[in-house]
Amino acid sequence: MSPKLFLKFVSISFRRQAAYKFDCFVGMLNGFLYVFIFTSLWKALYAQFDATVHNGFTLNAIITYAVMVMAIRISFTMDDSVIHKKVYDGSIAMELIRPTPFFFMHLAENVGHSLFHIMARTLPIIVISMFLFDVTIPLEPLRFVVFFCSAFAGYVLLFMLNFAMGLLAFWFVEIFPFMLFKYALFTFFSGGIVPPDFFPEFLKQAVRFLPFQYMLYVPTTILIGKVSLADVPAILAAQLIWIFVMSIICIVAWNYGKKKLIIQGG
Repeated sequence: MSPKLFLKFVSISFRRQAAYKFDCFVGMLNGFLYVFIFTSLWKALYAQFDATVHNGFTLNAIITYAVMVMAIRISFTMDDSVIHKKVYDGSIAMELIRPTPFFFMHLAENVGHSLFHIMARTLPIIVISMFLFDVTIPLEPLRFVVFFCSAFAGYVLLFMLNFAMGLLAFWFVEIFPFMLFKYALFTFFSGGIVPPDFFPEFLKQAVRFLPFQYMLYVPTTILIGKVSLADVPAILAAQLIWIFVMSIICIVAWNYGKKKLIIQGG
C-alpha cells in the first residue's frame, strides 16, 4: 500500500469518528472518571503506608503513572470487532479480492480511529489532569523522542494482537470469549491498572516473558522518567523482536484463515 493511499484511509476513518460528537464527549467524561478513580485509590493506599516510596514509586510518581497510562490507553483505542463482523456477514470475501492488503488497510483505519481519540479525549484529559493532579513529567527532548518511538511500537504490537485474535473468526462462529480473555490479559499484564512493579515475584517473571508490558507499561515508564535513557535501546530492541514475532503469527493465521474460508465456501 502506498503512503498516499494509507493516509487516505486514515483520513476517512478520522472523519468517520468525528461524526459521533456525543460519543466522544461521553468517552472523554469516562476517561476523566477512570483517572479520578485510580488517582484517588492510589492516594488512599499510600496514606495507609508508613514509607513514602513503594516498589520504586513515590506518590507523585504513581499518580503521574496512573494519569499517563490511562491517557496512552485511550490513545490506543481501536475497533477490534471489525474482522469478526466481516467474516460473520461474508464481506471479508471482498477484502480478499481488493488490490490493497487488508492488514495495512485495517491498520490505517485504526490509526485514524486512534488519532481522533488522541485529539478529542487524550489531550484534554492530560491538560486538565496537569491542573487537578500532581503530574510531573521530565522535560527532556530525547526522552520524548524515545517515548514516541516506544509508544508507536506498543501501538503496533496491540494492533497485531487484536488482528490475530480477530482472525479466530475464521475458525469459530463466536469469538467473544477469546476477545474477553485477551482484554483481561492485556489490562492486567500491560500495567493498565497496576504497574507490574507491584506484582508478586512469580507474576513479574510471567510479565517478562509476555509482550503486554511493551504496549502500555514500558512507554509510560519511559515518559515519566522511571526508565533510564541508557536502558531504552534494549527496550526498543525487545519491542522490535516482539513485533517480528507477532507479524509471523499474523501472516500464518491470515494465510491459513483464507484457506479455511475458501474450504467453507466450496
